[in-house]
Amino acid sequence: MKGWVDFQPAIGNLCISVELLLKSIIAHKSLYMLYAGLPDEAKLLLCYPESLTKEHNSLSYINDLRYFSYKTIELDKASSLFFHFYPEVKQEYKGFLSSLSLIRNVSVHASVPDFQRYELESIAYHSTKLFQKISELSVFKYFSFTPEKKTASFLQLYEEEKVKKVKNALDNARRIVKSGKFGETFYYSEDWTQMMQECPICGEGGLFTGETEETSDEDGISLTFLCESFLCEACGLKLDDFEELELAGMETSIDRDNDVEQWCHENGYDDDDRWYYS
Repeated sequence: MKGWVDFQPAIGNLCISVELLLKSIIAHKSLYMLYAGLPDEAKLLLCYPESLTKEHNSLSYINDLRYFSYKTIELDKASSLFFHFYPEVKQEYKGFLSSLSLIRNVSVHASVPDFQRYELESIAYHSTKLFQKISELSVFKYFSFTPEKKTASFLQLYEEEKVKKVKNALDNARRIVKSGKFGETFYYSEDWTQMMQECPICGEGGLFTGETEETSDEDGISLTFLCESFLCEACGLKLDDFEELELAGMETSIDRDNDVEQWCHENGYDDDDRWYYS
């Protein structure tokens, strides 16, 4: 409600809220995975309590856990585990949680250099959407989240601005194509987090960023590239996240089975014919 000079606490609180919610999910699904560097006795207590005899000093380790004597995992690790539990939301929220893990420590323990209002709004928007998504997933019977009226209005305004942003990006790219003043493309990558594809506006080579996902069965390996952003330096089309790709009608997943042989070679599957896609 005030100026945007001292909004670092808001960013820090949002980051910690997301972190605690993810850690609550991990504690609910697999309490042992919540901790980093547990002693063997505590691991046994959490994973195989039935294997311990009555002489085992369980009470001391229970008290240590209760009073936070052991460190919990970092936010990036919590995000990774969350996506193992709910892989269906990974493509939509991976980019946000990856950036949040970098912002979290800076915003909580230091100053945030050159942070702008739109970045706070982005964090607020994606945090709220994530809380909604987790509520819809029915992770906990005791967790339910419905945005208040002001928050719902903020979400609507943000989404309307995102639609305008995507429309402007498409219109600007079309104007460049019409003028014939194309930029030069310099990128080329065989990185599994990037994939070259034809730009839908100008037909030149554009670059998707994202992640290559492997699935395997008795017939071999199949690869799918999950798209998270797109850039075409020829016409200037730039889409920053999964939502913008969807709004622009862009592909969000691409078959990458032509690269299976290279994938198998890089991942040490050369001596096992089962891994090759047929």
